[in-house]
Amino acid sequence: MKKISIYLLLLASCFAAFSQSDISNEAKYWNYRNNLKQRFMYYTKNPDIKGSHLPVELIKIDSKKQTTAYWADATWWQGHYIAMLALEYKRLQLQGLPTDSTLQELKWAVKTLIRLDKYAESYWNGKDTLDGFFLRDDVPADLNTAMNVDIIDSDYESKLGDTTTLSNAPSQDQIWACYLGFALVVKLVDNQELVDDVTSLTKSFIHTMNYTNNKGGKSWEIINPTTGQLIQKSGDIKWLQHGHVLAGEYITNQDLHFGKSNTTVWKTVWRFVQNNCLMNKTGNFVWYGIYCCSVVGNDWGRGADNCYDWITKQGQKIQKMRPDLQQEIIFPHLPLIAAILHGYEGNDPIPAQIYEQYLNSAPVDGGYKIRTNNTIESSQAPWHSLSLFCPWHLNDYGYFNMIDYMLLYNAYHIVYKMNVPEFEVFYK
Repeated sequence: MKKISIYLLLLASCFAAFSQSDISNEAKYWNYRNNLKQRFMYYTKNPDIKGSHLPVELIKIDSKKQTTAYWADATWWQGHYIAMLALEYKRLQLQGLPTDSTLQELKWAVKTLIRLDKYAESYWNGKDTLDGFFLRDDVPADLNTAMNVDIIDSDYESKLGDTTTLSNAPSQDQIWACYLGFALVVKLVDNQELVDDVTSLTKSFIHTMNYTNNKGGKSWEIINPTTGQLIQKSGDIKWLQHGHVLAGEYITNQDLHFGKSNTTVWKTVWRFVQNNCLMNKTGNFVWYGIYCCSVVGNDWGRGADNCYDWITKQGQKIQKMRPDLQQEIIFPHLPLIAAILHGYEGNDPIPAQIYEQYLNSAPVDGGYKIRTNNTIESSQAPWHSLSLFCPWHLNDYGYFNMIDYMLLYNAYHIVYKMNVPEFEVFYK
Protein backbone atom coordinates (compact mmCIF):
# COMPACT_ATOMS: atom_id res chain seq x y z
CA MET A 1 0.00 0.00 0.00
CA LYS A 2 2.89 2.32 0.84
CA LYS A 3 4.47 1.64 -2.58
CA ILE A 4 1.18 2.45 -4.33
CA SER A 5 0.89 5.74 -2.43
CA ILE A 6 4.44 6.72 -3.39
CA TYR A 7 3.75 5.82 -7.02
CA LEU A 8 0.56 7.91 -7.09
CA LEU A 9 2.40 10.81 -5.49
CA LEU A 10 5.16 10.64 -8.11
CA LEU A 11 2.58 10.38 -10.89
CA ALA A 12 0.73 13.41 -9.56
CA SER A 13 4.00 15.32 -9.39
CA CYS A 14 4.75 14.47 -13.02
CA PHE A 15 1.33 15.69 -14.13
CA ALA A 16 1.73 18.84 -12.03
CA ALA A 17 5.15 19.51 -13.55
CA PHE A 18 3.81 19.06 -17.08
CA SER A 19 0.83 21.28 -16.35
CA GLN A 20 3.06 23.93 -14.80
CA SER A 21 5.34 23.84 -17.86
CA ASP A 22 2.34 24.26 -20.13
CA ILE A 23 1.02 27.20 -18.10
CA SER A 24 4.48 28.74 -17.95
CA ASN A 25 4.92 28.61 -21.72
CA GLU A 26 1.49 30.16 -22.24
CA ALA A 27 2.36 32.91 -19.78
CA LYS A 28 5.69 33.48 -21.54
CA TYR A 29 3.87 33.71 -24.84
CA TRP A 30 1.60 36.55 -23.71
CA ASN A 31 4.47 38.29 -21.94
CA TYR A 32 6.38 38.27 -25.23
CA ARG A 33 3.30 39.48 -27.08
CA ASN A 34 2.91 42.43 -24.74
CA ASN A 35 6.62 43.23 -25.00
CA LEU A 36 6.41 43.10 -28.79
CA LYS A 37 3.74 45.79 -28.84
CA GLN A 38 5.05 47.92 -25.97
CA ARG A 39 8.82 47.61 -26.33
CA PHE A 40 9.69 46.26 -29.77
CA MET A 41 7.27 48.19 -31.96
CA TYR A 42 5.76 51.62 -32.52
CA TYR A 43 2.25 50.32 -31.99
CA THR A 44 -0.08 53.13 -33.07
CA LYS A 45 -3.13 51.16 -34.25
CA ASN A 46 -2.82 53.19 -37.45
CA PRO A 47 -0.74 51.54 -40.18
CA ASP A 48 -0.62 54.76 -42.19
CA ILE A 49 1.72 56.39 -39.65
CA LYS A 50 5.37 56.33 -40.67
CA GLY A 51 7.46 53.82 -38.73
CA SER A 52 4.50 52.10 -37.10
CA HIS A 53 3.76 48.39 -36.79
CA LEU A 54 7.27 47.29 -37.79
CA PRO A 55 8.94 44.98 -35.24
CA VAL A 56 12.39 46.01 -34.03
CA GLU A 57 15.05 43.43 -34.84
CA LEU A 58 17.12 44.20 -31.77
CA ILE A 59 17.30 46.58 -28.82
CA LYS A 60 20.94 47.27 -28.10
CA ILE A 61 22.53 48.65 -24.96
CA ASP A 62 26.09 49.99 -24.91
CA SER A 63 28.69 50.42 -22.17
CA LYS A 64 27.24 53.83 -21.35
CA LYS A 65 23.78 52.29 -20.93
CA GLN A 66 22.50 54.01 -24.05
CA THR A 67 19.75 52.07 -25.77
CA THR A 68 19.31 51.74 -29.52
CA ALA A 69 16.28 50.40 -31.36
CA TYR A 70 17.71 48.68 -34.42
CA TRP A 71 15.81 47.91 -37.60
CA ALA A 72 17.49 45.92 -40.38
CA ASP A 73 15.79 43.80 -43.02
CA ALA A 74 12.54 45.02 -41.49
CA THR A 75 10.28 43.54 -44.17
CA TRP A 76 11.97 40.19 -43.56
CA TRP A 77 10.86 40.43 -39.93
CA GLN A 78 7.45 41.67 -41.06
CA GLY A 79 6.86 38.48 -43.01
CA HIS A 80 7.54 36.41 -39.89
CA TYR A 81 5.39 38.72 -37.78
CA ILE A 82 2.50 38.19 -40.20
CA ALA A 83 3.11 34.43 -40.10
CA MET A 84 3.04 34.47 -36.30
CA LEU A 85 -0.24 36.41 -36.25
CA ALA A 86 -1.90 34.12 -38.79
CA LEU A 87 -0.93 31.11 -36.67
CA GLU A 88 -2.11 32.84 -33.49
CA TYR A 89 -5.44 33.57 -35.15
CA LYS A 90 -5.92 29.91 -36.04
CA ARG A 91 -4.80 28.63 -32.63
CA LEU A 92 -7.23 30.92 -30.82
CA GLN A 93 -9.99 29.94 -33.22
CA LEU A 94 -9.39 26.23 -32.59
CA GLN A 95 -9.42 26.89 -28.84
CA GLY A 96 -12.74 28.71 -29.10
CA LEU A 97 -11.18 31.97 -27.93
CA PRO A 98 -11.76 35.51 -29.30
CA THR A 99 -9.80 36.32 -32.46
CA ASP A 100 -10.91 39.90 -33.16
CA SER A 101 -7.83 41.66 -31.76
CA THR A 102 -5.44 39.28 -33.51
CA LEU A 103 -7.29 39.76 -36.79
CA GLN A 104 -7.10 43.53 -36.44
CA GLU A 105 -3.38 43.43 -35.65
CA LEU A 106 -2.85 41.18 -38.65
CA LYS A 107 -4.64 43.66 -40.90
CA TRP A 108 -2.41 46.47 -39.60
CA ALA A 109 0.71 44.37 -40.22
CA VAL A 110 -0.29 43.72 -43.83
CA LYS A 111 -1.33 47.35 -44.38
CA THR A 112 2.13 48.33 -43.14
CA LEU A 113 3.69 46.45 -46.04
CA ILE A 114 1.29 48.23 -48.36
CA ARG A 115 2.46 51.55 -46.87
CA LEU A 116 6.11 50.66 -47.46
CA ASP A 117 5.28 49.84 -51.09
CA LYS A 118 3.00 52.79 -51.74
CA TYR A 119 5.41 55.48 -50.52
CA ALA A 120 8.75 54.03 -51.62
CA GLU A 121 9.48 56.09 -54.72
CA SER A 122 9.55 59.45 -52.94
CA TYR A 123 12.53 58.15 -50.94
CA TRP A 124 14.41 58.55 -54.24
CA ASN A 125 12.54 61.76 -55.15
CA GLY A 126 10.20 59.89 -57.49
CA LYS A 127 6.44 59.59 -57.86
CA ASP A 128 4.94 57.16 -55.36
CA THR A 129 2.98 54.21 -56.67
CA LEU A 130 1.84 50.80 -55.45
CA ASP A 131 3.98 48.64 -57.72
CA GLY A 132 5.84 46.10 -55.57
CA PHE A 133 8.97 48.22 -55.16
CA PHE A 134 9.07 48.81 -51.41
CA LEU A 135 11.10 50.28 -48.58
CA ARG A 136 12.48 47.92 -45.97
CA ASP A 137 11.46 50.41 -43.30
CA ASP A 138 10.37 54.02 -42.90
CA VAL A 139 11.42 54.55 -39.26
CA PRO A 140 12.52 58.19 -38.67
CA ALA A 141 15.19 59.29 -36.18
CA ASP A 142 12.72 61.22 -34.03
CA LEU A 143 10.85 58.04 -33.09
CA ASN A 144 13.24 57.47 -30.18
CA THR A 145 10.98 59.12 -27.62
CA ALA A 146 7.94 57.08 -28.62
CA MET A 147 10.08 53.93 -28.56
CA ASN A 148 11.58 54.88 -25.19
CA VAL A 149 15.16 54.51 -26.44
CA ASP A 150 18.05 56.90 -26.87
CA ILE A 151 18.85 56.20 -30.51
CA ILE A 152 17.03 55.02 -33.64
CA ASP A 153 19.12 52.98 -36.07
CA SER A 154 17.15 52.14 -39.21
CA ASP A 155 17.83 51.84 -42.92
CA TYR A 156 15.48 54.78 -43.47
CA GLU A 157 17.17 57.01 -40.88
CA SER A 158 20.73 56.19 -41.89
CA LYS A 159 20.35 56.55 -45.66
CA LEU A 160 17.61 59.13 -46.17
CA GLY A 161 18.71 61.57 -48.84
CA ASP A 162 21.27 59.21 -50.35
CA THR A 163 19.66 58.51 -53.71
CA THR A 164 22.23 55.85 -54.56
CA THR A 165 21.57 53.69 -51.52
CA LEU A 166 20.75 50.01 -51.88
CA SER A 167 20.21 49.39 -48.19
CA ASN A 168 16.57 50.44 -47.97
CA ALA A 169 15.40 48.75 -51.16
CA PRO A 170 13.81 45.37 -51.85
CA SER A 171 15.82 42.18 -52.12
CA GLN A 172 14.68 38.63 -52.62
CA ASP A 173 15.46 37.64 -49.01
CA GLN A 174 12.88 40.20 -47.82
CA ILE A 175 10.32 38.49 -50.04
CA TRP A 176 11.15 34.93 -48.93
CA ALA A 177 9.92 35.61 -45.42
CA CYS A 178 6.81 37.37 -46.69
CA TYR A 179 5.86 34.21 -48.58
CA LEU A 180 5.62 32.36 -45.25
CA GLY A 181 3.31 34.97 -43.77
CA PHE A 182 1.18 35.40 -46.88
CA ALA A 183 0.73 31.63 -47.37
CA LEU A 184 -0.41 31.18 -43.78
CA VAL A 185 -2.90 34.02 -44.14
CA VAL A 186 -4.38 32.40 -47.25
CA LYS A 187 -4.53 28.99 -45.55
CA LEU A 188 -5.69 29.90 -42.05
CA VAL A 189 -7.47 33.25 -41.96
CA ASP A 190 -11.08 33.43 -43.10
CA ASN A 191 -11.08 37.09 -44.09
CA GLN A 192 -11.35 37.98 -47.76
CA GLU A 193 -9.90 41.49 -47.36
CA LEU A 194 -6.69 40.05 -45.95
CA VAL A 195 -6.48 37.31 -48.54
CA ASP A 196 -6.94 39.87 -51.30
CA ASP A 197 -4.24 42.11 -49.82
CA VAL A 198 -1.60 39.37 -49.48
CA THR A 199 -2.45 38.01 -52.91
CA SER A 200 -1.98 41.45 -54.43
CA LEU A 201 1.27 42.00 -52.53
CA THR A 202 2.63 38.64 -53.68
CA LYS A 203 1.99 39.45 -57.32
CA SER A 204 3.51 42.91 -56.89
CA PHE A 205 6.61 41.65 -55.08
CA ILE A 206 7.26 39.05 -57.76
CA HIS A 207 6.62 41.69 -60.42
CA THR A 208 9.33 43.91 -58.91
CA MET A 209 11.83 41.07 -59.54
CA ASN A 210 10.74 40.87 -63.20
CA TYR A 211 12.64 43.26 -65.46
CA THR A 212 12.11 43.84 -69.16
CA ASN A 213 14.75 46.00 -70.84
CA ASN A 214 14.14 48.39 -73.74
CA LYS A 215 14.90 45.62 -76.24
CA GLY A 216 12.29 43.30 -74.76
CA GLY A 217 14.81 41.10 -72.94
CA LYS A 218 13.46 39.55 -69.75
CA SER A 219 15.43 38.83 -66.61
CA TRP A 220 14.94 38.26 -62.89
CA GLU A 221 16.52 41.28 -61.23
CA ILE A 222 15.40 44.29 -59.23
CA ILE A 223 15.67 47.73 -60.82
CA ASN A 224 14.76 50.94 -59.02
CA PRO A 225 11.85 52.30 -61.12
CA THR A 226 12.75 55.91 -60.25
CA THR A 227 16.52 55.95 -60.75
CA GLY A 228 16.95 52.97 -63.08
CA GLN A 229 19.60 51.75 -60.65
CA LEU A 230 20.30 48.03 -60.36
CA ILE A 231 19.32 46.96 -56.85
CA GLN A 232 19.78 43.19 -57.07
CA LYS A 233 21.34 41.58 -60.10
CA SER A 234 20.05 38.63 -62.06
CA GLY A 235 22.99 36.56 -60.90
CA ASP A 236 21.54 36.60 -57.39
CA ILE A 237 17.90 35.88 -58.15
CA LYS A 238 17.76 33.73 -61.28
CA TRP A 239 18.90 30.52 -59.55
CA LEU A 240 15.77 30.61 -57.40
CA GLN A 241 13.34 32.01 -59.96
CA HIS A 242 11.39 28.76 -60.32
CA GLY A 243 11.13 28.51 -56.53
CA HIS A 244 9.81 32.07 -56.30
CA VAL A 245 7.10 31.22 -58.79
CA LEU A 246 6.12 28.02 -56.98
CA ALA A 247 5.65 29.96 -53.75
CA GLY A 248 3.81 32.80 -55.48
CA GLU A 249 1.47 30.46 -57.30
CA TYR A 250 0.47 28.73 -54.07
CA ILE A 251 -0.48 32.07 -52.53
CA THR A 252 -2.25 33.57 -55.55
CA ASN A 253 -3.45 30.47 -57.41
CA GLN A 254 -2.27 32.21 -60.59
CA ASP A 255 0.44 31.56 -63.18
CA LEU A 256 3.31 33.91 -62.28
CA HIS A 257 6.04 32.58 -64.58
CA PHE A 258 8.22 35.20 -66.21
CA GLY A 259 10.96 34.96 -68.77
CA LYS A 260 12.46 31.46 -68.66
CA SER A 261 11.34 30.49 -65.16
CA ASN A 262 9.20 27.59 -66.42
CA THR A 263 11.72 26.09 -68.81
CA THR A 264 13.30 22.69 -68.21
CA VAL A 265 16.70 24.33 -67.73
CA TRP A 266 15.63 26.53 -64.83
CA LYS A 267 13.47 23.84 -63.26
CA THR A 268 16.60 21.67 -63.27
CA VAL A 269 18.67 24.49 -61.81
CA TRP A 270 16.12 24.91 -59.02
CA ARG A 271 16.30 21.20 -58.21
CA PHE A 272 20.10 21.37 -58.25
CA VAL A 273 20.01 24.30 -55.83
CA GLN A 274 17.66 22.40 -53.50
CA ASN A 275 19.88 19.33 -53.51
CA ASN A 276 23.19 21.15 -53.06
CA CYS A 277 22.43 24.19 -50.93
CA LEU A 278 24.31 22.71 -47.95
CA MET A 279 27.62 22.72 -49.79
CA ASN A 280 28.25 26.04 -48.04
CA LYS A 281 28.73 24.96 -44.44
CA THR A 282 29.06 28.38 -42.85
CA GLY A 283 25.36 29.19 -42.89
CA ASN A 284 23.65 31.96 -44.80
CA PHE A 285 20.30 33.32 -45.88
CA VAL A 286 20.32 31.33 -49.13
CA TRP A 287 19.65 28.14 -47.18
CA TYR A 288 16.64 29.78 -45.63
CA GLY A 289 15.34 31.24 -48.88
CA ILE A 290 15.45 27.87 -50.63
CA TYR A 291 13.55 26.28 -47.75
CA CYS A 292 10.93 29.04 -47.57
CA CYS A 293 10.15 28.75 -51.28
CA SER A 294 10.11 24.96 -51.00
CA VAL A 295 7.78 24.92 -47.99
CA VAL A 296 5.29 27.37 -49.45
CA GLY A 297 5.42 25.83 -52.93
CA ASN A 298 5.29 22.26 -51.49
CA ASP A 299 8.34 21.21 -53.48
CA TRP A 300 11.38 19.30 -52.28
CA GLY A 301 14.68 17.80 -53.32
CA ARG A 302 16.05 14.29 -53.01
CA GLY A 303 16.09 12.19 -49.86
CA ALA A 304 12.39 12.27 -48.99
CA ASP A 305 9.00 11.83 -50.58
CA ASN A 306 7.32 14.87 -49.00
CA CYS A 307 8.31 18.40 -48.06
CA TYR A 308 7.96 17.93 -44.28
CA ASP A 309 10.43 15.03 -44.14
CA TRP A 310 12.84 16.75 -46.53
CA ILE A 311 12.89 19.95 -44.49
CA THR A 312 13.36 17.94 -41.30
CA LYS A 313 16.30 16.03 -42.74
CA GLN A 314 17.88 19.22 -44.04
CA GLY A 315 17.60 20.77 -40.58
CA GLN A 316 19.25 17.72 -39.06
CA LYS A 317 22.09 17.91 -41.58
CA ILE A 318 22.73 21.54 -40.70
CA GLN A 319 22.71 20.65 -37.01
CA LYS A 320 25.46 18.08 -37.59
CA MET A 321 27.44 20.54 -39.70
CA ARG A 322 27.02 23.36 -37.19
CA PRO A 323 27.01 22.00 -33.62
CA ASP A 324 28.08 25.47 -32.50
CA LEU A 325 24.52 26.64 -33.14
CA GLN A 326 23.42 24.46 -30.19
CA GLN A 327 20.06 23.41 -31.56
CA GLU A 328 18.27 20.08 -31.71
CA ILE A 329 17.06 20.84 -35.23
CA ILE A 330 17.67 23.89 -37.39
CA PHE A 331 14.66 25.93 -38.58
CA PRO A 332 12.24 23.91 -36.37
CA HIS A 333 9.27 26.02 -37.45
CA LEU A 334 9.52 25.12 -41.14
CA PRO A 335 8.41 21.45 -40.92
CA LEU A 336 5.39 22.59 -38.90
CA ILE A 337 4.51 25.24 -41.49
CA ALA A 338 4.86 22.62 -44.24
CA ALA A 339 2.40 20.35 -42.42
CA ILE A 340 -0.04 23.19 -41.75
CA LEU A 341 -0.02 24.38 -45.35
CA HIS A 342 0.00 21.04 -47.14
CA GLY A 343 -0.70 18.26 -44.64
CA TYR A 344 1.61 15.36 -43.86
CA GLU A 345 1.28 11.87 -45.29
CA GLY A 346 4.46 10.48 -43.75
CA ASN A 347 4.83 8.47 -40.57
CA ASP A 348 7.96 9.96 -38.97
CA PRO A 349 6.99 13.23 -37.31
CA ILE A 350 9.37 15.13 -35.08
CA PRO A 351 8.68 14.08 -31.47
CA ALA A 352 6.65 16.64 -29.56
CA GLN A 353 9.28 16.59 -26.82
CA ILE A 354 11.77 18.35 -29.07
CA TYR A 355 9.44 21.31 -29.47
CA GLU A 356 8.61 21.24 -25.78
CA GLN A 357 12.33 21.50 -24.99
CA TYR A 358 12.55 24.57 -27.21
CA LEU A 359 9.56 26.20 -25.55
CA ASN A 360 10.45 25.20 -21.98
CA SER A 361 13.98 26.57 -22.29
CA ALA A 362 12.92 30.06 -23.38
CA PRO A 363 13.58 32.69 -20.68
CA VAL A 364 10.56 34.34 -19.09
CA ASP A 365 11.67 37.86 -20.06
CA GLY A 366 12.94 36.96 -23.55
CA GLY A 367 16.23 36.14 -25.20
CA TYR A 368 19.28 38.36 -24.96
CA LYS A 369 23.02 38.57 -25.48
CA ILE A 370 24.69 41.53 -23.83
CA ARG A 371 28.14 42.74 -22.77
CA THR A 372 28.52 43.72 -19.13
CA ASN A 373 31.78 44.61 -17.38
CA ASN A 374 33.91 43.03 -20.12
CA THR A 375 31.91 39.81 -19.97
CA ILE A 376 29.21 38.43 -22.24
CA GLU A 377 25.92 37.21 -20.84
CA SER A 378 23.26 35.46 -22.88
CA SER A 379 20.14 33.40 -22.51
CA GLN A 380 20.61 29.67 -22.89
CA ALA A 381 20.59 27.91 -26.25
CA PRO A 382 18.70 27.88 -28.53
CA TRP A 383 17.64 31.38 -27.45
CA HIS A 384 21.22 32.67 -27.38
CA SER A 385 21.23 33.95 -30.97
CA LEU A 386 19.23 36.63 -32.73
CA SER A 387 16.52 34.27 -33.96
CA LEU A 388 15.68 30.69 -34.89
CA PHE A 389 15.12 32.12 -38.37
CA CYS A 390 18.82 33.00 -38.69
CA PRO A 391 20.60 30.96 -35.98
CA TRP A 392 24.08 31.73 -37.31
CA HIS A 393 23.67 35.35 -36.12
CA LEU A 394 25.67 34.67 -32.97
CA ASN A 395 27.34 38.07 -32.81
CA ASP A 396 24.25 40.23 -32.43
CA TYR A 397 24.16 41.84 -28.99
CA GLY A 398 21.00 43.10 -27.37
CA TYR A 399 17.50 42.02 -26.44
CA PHE A 400 15.58 39.88 -28.93
CA ASN A 401 11.94 40.35 -30.02
CA MET A 402 11.00 36.64 -29.58
CA ILE A 403 8.83 36.46 -32.68
CA ASP A 404 10.53 33.11 -33.31
CA TYR A 405 9.22 31.70 -30.01
CA MET A 406 5.71 32.98 -30.64
CA LEU A 407 5.58 31.59 -34.16
CA LEU A 408 6.90 28.22 -32.97
CA TYR A 409 4.50 28.13 -30.02
CA ASN A 410 1.44 28.70 -32.20
CA ALA A 411 2.50 26.21 -34.88
CA TYR A 412 3.34 23.56 -32.27
CA HIS A 413 -0.06 23.91 -30.61
CA ILE A 414 -1.98 23.74 -33.89
CA VAL A 415 -0.18 20.56 -34.96
CA TYR A 416 0.30 18.73 -31.65
CA LYS A 417 -2.37 20.01 -29.25
CA MET A 418 -5.60 20.86 -31.04
CA ASN A 419 -6.72 17.34 -31.99
CA VAL A 420 -7.13 18.37 -35.61
CA PRO A 421 -7.85 15.13 -37.53
CA GLU A 422 -5.32 15.83 -40.29
CA PHE A 423 -2.54 15.99 -37.67
CA GLU A 424 -3.44 12.76 -35.88
CA VAL A 425 -0.05 11.21 -36.67
CA PHE A 426 1.61 13.94 -34.57
CA TYR A 427 -0.16 13.16 -31.31
CA LYS A 428 -1.45 9.59 -31.46
